[in-house]
Amino acid sequence: MKKLSFIFAILCLIITSCSSDENEAQEKNAQELERMYQEIVTLSKVNSEACTDSKDWDFTAIGAKACGGPEKYIAYSKKINTAEFLAKVKTYTEARAAFNVKWNIMSPCDVAIPPAGVGCAEGKPVLLWNVAL
Repeated sequence: MKKLSFIFAILCLIITSCSSDENEAQEKNAQELERMYQEIVTLSKVNSEACTDSKDWDFTAIGAKACGGPEKYIAYSKKINTAEFLAKVKTYTEARAAFNVKWNIMSPCDVAIPPAGVGCAEGKPVLLWNVAL
């Protein structure tokens, strides 16, 4: 009986250890995704460039929900290297989708509606939606 208890205790330690390693790996992946996202936000210039003419701004979908579709939309300045910016958004979106699959992430299945455009409010770019009343 002591041997059975010992084996059970060892199995519990192994399972706990593996679970801890998986949690650390998932957290590391999540931190990398956050770093990528913050780099995209910085490149977009939404927080550093004044919005005085909405024609200087555009938007794109970003991220991937576990059940499909983008997580949200992000505005970006047309004055940046848009090809490089959109490539980074695509890389992030693909990485986010892979993360969802790898870690069996679940998300709400609501649909992120694309904005109608970008406007300027108090010097900042804002996404605009058509709202039916």
